[in-house]
Amino acid sequence: MRRNLLLAGAALLLSGCTLLLEAGPHDEGLVLAAADRVADGQLPYRDFWWNYGPGQALALGALTWVTGPSLLAWRIARLVLDVAVVLLVARLVEPEQGQDHPRVLGWPLAAGLAAAGALAWPANAGPGPPALALALGALLAARRQRPGLAGALAGLAGLWRPEIGLAAAAGIVLGGAPARRALPAAGAVAAMGVLPFALLAPAELVDQTAGFLGIQDLQRLPFPFAVADAFPDPNKLLEAAYPALLVAATAGAGAWFAVRRGGAGREAWALAPLVAGGLAYLLARTDEFHLLGLALALAALAGVVGARSDRRGVRAACLAVCALVALHGAERQAGRLLHPGDLVALPGPAADGVRADAAFARGAAFVARTVRAVPGPVLVAPPRYARVRFGAPLLNVLLGRPNPSRYDVVQPGVVTDRDVQEEIARDLARTRTPWVVRWIAPAARRDEPNGGGRLDGADVLDRVIARDYREVARDPSFVVLLRRGYDPDP
Repeated sequence: MRRNLLLAGAALLLSGCTLLLEAGPHDEGLVLAAADRVADGQLPYRDFWWNYGPGQALALGALTWVTGPSLLAWRIARLVLDVAVVLLVARLVEPEQGQDHPRVLGWPLAAGLAAAGALAWPANAGPGPPALALALGALLAARRQRPGLAGALAGLAGLWRPEIGLAAAAGIVLGGAPARRALPAAGAVAAMGVLPFALLAPAELVDQTAGFLGIQDLQRLPFPFAVADAFPDPNKLLEAAYPALLVAATAGAGAWFAVRRGGAGREAWALAPLVAGGLAYLLARTDEFHLLGLALALAALAGVVGARSDRRGVRAACLAVCALVALHGAERQAGRLLHPGDLVALPGPAADGVRADAAFARGAAFVARTVRAVPGPVLVAPPRYARVRFGAPLLNVLLGRPNPSRYDVVQPGVVTDRDVQEEIARDLARTRTPWVVRWIAPAARRDEPNGGGRLDGADVLDRVIARDYREVARDPSFVVLLRRGYDPDP
């Protein structure tokens, strides 16, 4: 009990100390815009574009239906989830009954603290953390000889992130649970969750989930080996080296499995698919939002292996992995607290006191004052649709104004497509949308070193906006355009 209280307190402190700091114009905005839509009665795939499983949109939609649009509500829910995940990791590391050797008992604490560090930064509203929580719950249920429950939890994880659900199902089998009981339960739960959407919008479901895999190359980033670039600023050294250190730790884990072969232990094999999936996710796009899966899986694996190994070198390596993951999260959170930068409170009731980058927050307040003159939908657009990096759907949430199209997502390969742009143009005309707001911040204009940064897509929508809208206001982050024929000062 004392250990659990300590771990819960560590998770609350590490994740909660920056609860009101920073906001993600794209990642956080995309999920919260989906939640607003679900709370309003819309469904993913059929009514709006959504490339994840339905779980996160439905869960946050239910939360939004209860609390109203809120940046704080999901953050509190995520804080509770972080505590649950940390305790799950500690339980997974605990030895079996009768194996309470004194040397073993400190490993649940070490792995739990590492999990708290992994979860602390970065925190976003995406479906990864709930899927990982369900996956870890599935492995724990399997270890406790409850294969039906384990399979059901793996199936639920797949409704948030399909690849994590598959990794959990594979881990259940590798961990020794009877596949004939676990896998049918996983498949049944996943099928029941997807079935309503497959019946209502089968083509859209396939296109937005499986079809999205076909444009992943447009968003990949090169792996950051240039650690030397951080040496002018020693404070950046751990941040720069962290992805490479995680990959090195994964390689070490792979070597350990290869040497141990069949003797690695069921608890370790059960976590191997989550480690492999986390590595693939990190290498697909090596940025801050793709660190959590691998870091959390390695923390759990290091605790399990360290608790069961008789070799001093193996235990030292496992402790080093736990320390690395815990230190990285603590260091990043301390940096945010001690050097938060220029943060300003976001406008609107949905902001709930959250402070964000000053340029974005002041720009959002400027837009809110400007569009107040004419009610109606607001299309939040990138600098140009022919080439995009990402968008700022968070602005729709803050304004409390709906997007006239079903595309909150602004990503290369999606809104750069001619057919999609023609659909959005028809939505603008059909709804007589009064406002188009272009987000022109440097982050939106910057080209990435990938296919998306070189893609010149269609310019249909840019030409429609230029024809039908005129600029009425501008600040450093946003350009506000009003439909021709509307009077902003009636």
